[in-house]
Amino acid sequence: MKIKKVLKLLLAINIIFIFVGCNNSDKEVKHQTSLSIPEWNSKIAKFSNSNGGILYQSAKTDPSAATKIGYSYSEELKDYDKAIKWYKYSNSMKSTGVNSNYMCYAYQMKKDYDEAIKWCKNAIDLSNNDALYRIGYLYSKIKNYEEAIKYYEISYEKTKDKMSANNIGFIYQEKIKDYESAKKWYLIGVKENNMSSFHNLSMLYHHNLNDDLRASAYSIALINNKFTKSSVLNTLQKTWKIPNNIIQKGYELQLNSDEFPIKYKGKLDLDE
Repeated sequence: MKIKKVLKLLLAINIIFIFVGCNNSDKEVKHQTSLSIPEWNSKIAKFSNSNGGILYQSAKTDPSAATKIGYSYSEELKDYDKAIKWYKYSNSMKSTGVNSNYMCYAYQMKKDYDEAIKWCKNAIDLSNNDALYRIGYLYSKIKNYEEAIKYYEISYEKTKDKMSANNIGFIYQEKIKDYESAKKWYLIGVKENNMSSFHNLSMLYHHNLNDDLRASAYSIALINNKFTKSSVLNTLQKTWKIPNNIIQKGYELQLNSDEFPIKYKGKLDLDE
């Protein structure tokens, strides 16, 4: 009988612990900050899809709500100074990769590239991969092309972001004058169906690699995908002065080769 009483007592204690644990896990997490909450504009409520008063009250102790307000200031009101105040307020409660990436963008829009790079690095340290493309762009703005290529490469490796590949090609073509490396990265962009890579590769072939056959092919592939037929033919015939027989061969190349994931299958009407 004593053993049964002991077992019942232990069972009751375990049940109490279970309920206490459940109740603790359901408690709202409130974050503390030493900063004063920033100024609030009631216009934010209509942009944030939230009840303005509730959002503002939540932001006092919820970093995600504070970030949401900052994002609305940035994207809807284009008030980057106030956006930054809210991002910093959020960061003072809890540092997140999303918030740091948004802060990086706000400083980028203010053209404060050094501060933007600092916050992008913080976002990357917090595993925010979106910041990889942004920091590559920022380094290119301050003409640090080695670092720009480095981060664009990491961005492409981790996210398969096609503009990262295209931008590496552009830096090699326009800034470093390494045309073979430019071609390599543009072709990677082409495989990802990046229209800018098609366009840039066409210009690379014409201006730097003296290959008007492929210059024509990559331009023609963009007809009705990025440009009109008349604008493409105007560039090939009048601006670049490529003979019609080469343009025709370029048309056939893009039509029949697996090198081109997108193709123009209509008529060129070169004799008209």
